[in-house]
Amino acid sequence: MDASRDGTIVVGVNASDSAREAAEWAADLASTQGAPLHLVHVVPGSYRDAPIAALPAWLAELRATARRLGVRDCVAEVRPGEPVGVLTGCADGAAMLVLGSYGDGAWSGMLAGSVALALLERVRCPVAVVRGAAPRVPPPRGGPVVVGVDGSPAGRAALDVAAGLAEAMGARLVAVRVWSDVVASGDGSAHRRTEDWPVLEAEARDLLEAELARVTATHPGIEVQRDVDEDSPLRALLDRADTARTIVVGHRRSPASAPGAAGMLMGSTSRGLVEFAECPVVVVGPAMAAVPPADLLSGT
Repeated sequence: MDASRDGTIVVGVNASDSAREAAEWAADLASTQGAPLHLVHVVPGSYRDAPIAALPAWLAELRATARRLGVRDCVAEVRPGEPVGVLTGCADGAAMLVLGSYGDGAWSGMLAGSVALALLERVRCPVAVVRGAAPRVPPPRGGPVVVGVDGSPAGRAALDVAAGLAEAMGARLVAVRVWSDVVASGDGSAHRRTEDWPVLEAEARDLLEAELARVTATHPGIEVQRDVDEDSPLRALLDRADTARTIVVGHRRSPASAPGAAGMLMGSTSRGLVEFAECPVVVVGPAMAAVPPADLLSGT
């Protein structure tokens, strides 16, 4: 165990419905794992200022709801500063950082765009963006945990997180590996390698089995579904979003992928999921690739 990680789930909150749904989603997970929950409301000010002692009524209510949901250790606080800096600091050593996806003000960090993407580039824990199918529609409480698999270090970290979530939620794990016979030529054009179709599909299946061998050994109780698709990563994952409880995807700064295989970790894929998926999306950023698998989701 990495002693610097305490298993806390941190939630950036404001008075919006989306933030309340994110806090309740995080509280369910914290209760299941026996993990501490840290609710953080960021207000304009200097990071040098002390936290504000008085809690707004809505924040005290969120804390009370978390305790009713079974969270034994829940801290709520108001911190001055700017959202990315404050939440990055709070997430240091955390198991997960959770954000809502629909908000009343972009500055507060509750929108699912640039703030979430900026945070996943900085923090060493997964970033969950929690949403339902529309504003004021709660996130789904059933369905599988879906994960994109491509064999890269960030992809392995995403798979470890997804397996941990599936086990904690008592959900099926759906592992998705995509492939394509479209390859780029030296002049920038694309062509199809139709003759290689059986080989490419077999390679995709072999990679998926090799990656799953590790997580099924460490999480022997979870049910695993293996999906191999000829598709783009974003379409393959979005197609499963309407029935998923959560989607987990890796994100890396470099979009490079192996020839003949569509990479599951391109920035456009994680960004598209955060913006359009009708379920919570957990993004595992590049800083997570070096974190030991046992420490990715909890302090155990």
